[in-house]
Amino acid sequence: MSSEVSLIDALRSMIGGNTLLKAGRAGKPHFRHFRLSPDLLRLQWESPKKNLGESSVLVAEISEVLKGQQTRVFQSNRMPEFEERSFSIVYQGNRTLDIICKDRREHDVWISGLQALVNRATGDIDLSQLRATAPETDQKLQVVIDKGSTRVLIREGLGASFSPLCSARPHILAVILSASIPTRVDASDVYTWGEGTRGMLGHGEEDPEASPRVVEALLGHDIKMLCLGSGHTMALAVSGEVYSWGLGLGGRLGQGRERDRFTPLRLAGLRGFDITHIACNENHSVAVADNGEAYVWGRGIDGSLGVEGDKHVSPTQIHALDGKRVVHAACGAAFTLFVIESGEVYACGNNEHGQLGIGSNEAMSEPTLVTNLPERIVRIACGNSHAVALSETGRLYAWGAHSSGQLGVGEPLEDRLSPVRVESNVVRDDVADFACGGNHTIILSNSGLLYAFGSGAQGQLGLGPLATKNQATPAALPNPEGRKYTAISCGQDISAAVSDRGKIYTWGSGASNALGLPDGRTKYAPTLIESMADKRCRTVACGFFHMAATIIHGWVPDDEATQCMACKLKFTTIRRRHHCRKCGGIFCGNCSAKKFPLLEAGFSESVRVCDKCYVILSRA
Repeated sequence: MSSEVSLIDALRSMIGGNTLLKAGRAGKPHFRHFRLSPDLLRLQWESPKKNLGESSVLVAEISEVLKGQQTRVFQSNRMPEFEERSFSIVYQGNRTLDIICKDRREHDVWISGLQALVNRATGDIDLSQLRATAPETDQKLQVVIDKGSTRVLIREGLGASFSPLCSARPHILAVILSASIPTRVDASDVYTWGEGTRGMLGHGEEDPEASPRVVEALLGHDIKMLCLGSGHTMALAVSGEVYSWGLGLGGRLGQGRERDRFTPLRLAGLRGFDITHIACNENHSVAVADNGEAYVWGRGIDGSLGVEGDKHVSPTQIHALDGKRVVHAACGAAFTLFVIESGEVYACGNNEHGQLGIGSNEAMSEPTLVTNLPERIVRIACGNSHAVALSETGRLYAWGAHSSGQLGVGEPLEDRLSPVRVESNVVRDDVADFACGGNHTIILSNSGLLYAFGSGAQGQLGLGPLATKNQATPAALPNPEGRKYTAISCGQDISAAVSDRGKIYTWGSGASNALGLPDGRTKYAPTLIESMADKRCRTVACGFFHMAATIIHGWVPDDEATQCMACKLKFTTIRRRHHCRKCGGIFCGNCSAKKFPLLEAGFSESVRVCDKCYVILSRA
């Protein structure tokens, strides 16, 4: 018996059942749901052609279990790619059940259990315990590929028969196949909307977008983080690569020159570095590498870059932080903050409102230690001229401009030159995340609720149409639906949040269609972007007049891609679209010519996959 699967676990799984690929004496292999009866006496499987819709064989009639593809049925229809996941049950003399499992563990479970049953090694097992804990182990959706059409099998519950085979219409098929595409929560596609001037949306032109639109150039690049300035956008991929696009004035794109970019372009100056964090604001940007080094570029107003020179068009390392391992950073309008692994915070740039937190209004051209923080800091955020920091114990500290109440520390509405704890009874130590807008701040609690303070003139606090005055302490956003949020972001006069169901809600100024809502009006409470209701969002990011979101990978609809996700060539009547059955992306025939068996996704034979997925699958 396999050393990785105990007999008890194997029998429980077999009673719960698995959908396995059955090789027949005639015709193509087909999926059938197999299960062991709770009394361990009978092996049962779906058989639509039988009167009762089910076939079975007594365990006592099984004489042997053969690994691999040794029987006559397998020899006449060999599938060598499934050799290690195949087995045959010999029963009633010379009859065989020839099975292919979806993965190696499933194979080990059935081999272990069947061999124990055949060898009569189950006599001491408590059957009531097996019945009480037997799980149903399969997904409820299976897909079978036949020549000329794709057909779908849907199982409604444990032991239920599959519904009759039916051809799936294209739009239904897309939804069905999407359900079988595995997702990674750290890998997403990018959608942008709002003002499009200077190409900041990444769609190749300057047209504004009233509704979210996919950034085709980033399809398949596995984006995990976004940050937006007033006229440019940056994206960080799972691979550690950084992309930028939009307004290039002052070098804020880090592309080595000041020209605008209308589609995402990888930063050549960061090649060879594994970037873990990015941040930007109106005029400058910063990136943090996994080795703790920090790189900056753009306009260094009042020393905001922390390096010599008032402009850098390519990423430049901050040597003043050598020997200190940077783990997080944030950009204000003309200042920058860095969090060190030790929990210390360093600041540089403009300090007119005390936003550096060093106890004075003196600007700093090199990163300077913020001395009055009583705890280790793990994360920071910046507004135009204020900053908020989260300690390792979950407490918030704020400093800088407070004319609109954006620090959340109450009266008087005066600047704070040193860190002050946000001691509201509303939030206390219950902070999961936070974000700073131009002159406002929003807090996300561990229970998924939102609290806001600061300027509400454009509805950016989300407290309702009657709450547009300054709010100097945290106030809870009305939440009559009991919605829970998992991510937030703030822009100049706009705010956004993602619910635990992956839906995007926006509020604040409707200028330039930044909210992604069809009416373009200002919203005073979180409002659902209905055009994205069929997708699952992971994070959202706000700029001045545009927004962006990372959407978890799924089945990419045909109308969302006009070019191959790999070679970027435009689709034509000759260069046609093909979906990768592994990642759900759209590719041309040249970039998706290979096939691979994906039984775990419900495919009964080798199916088309993109070149990238083929390499990954082949190495697995």
